[in-house]
Amino acid sequence: MLMKDMLGTFVERWEFTRGETLAILDNLTDEQLHFKPQGRTWKPLYWQFTCAARTQLVYAHAVAEGKMDFSLFHDDKMPGKDDYTTKKDIKAFLDYADKHWLQAIHHMKHAEAPITWPAAEIPLVLHISGLMEHERMHLGQLISYHTMADIALPLSFKENWSL
Repeated sequence: MLMKDMLGTFVERWEFTRGETLAILDNLTDEQLHFKPQGRTWKPLYWQFTCAARTQLVYAHAVAEGKMDFSLFHDDKMPGKDDYTTKKDIKAFLDYADKHWLQAIHHMKHAEAPITWPAAEIPLVLHISGLMEHERMHLGQLISYHTMADIALPLSFKENWSL
């Protein structure tokens, strides 16, 4: 498979993954987004979505610059994980991050150009895969939140994962 074809496949898989995140968000109320499990290290449910969007912005920056820069997570210009707490605001933030992500990918001059990570240079498709893995980790955490809060998952999500 040509790299360009593979890139298209990875972008499609990314869009599917983000679609699952949006389906779960759409399933929740603003009140439910503030659910926080017992324990000092747990964060409110909305935090899962904002972490996904922030991470996507850092990955988009890496595509645009050719280098993964983890210090961006601590940059004052980066929106905070507690800045978006309603469905409407979270959806807008996820859309904003996705727009920047897809623009960065589509503006790459060469699909074969690597992204420099601290330990290695990786192809763009693996960079996309890394972002999908991060988002899927959040989807797993969202399943846990739904279970603890006794909130039903969206039917489409349950069907996709035989839950």
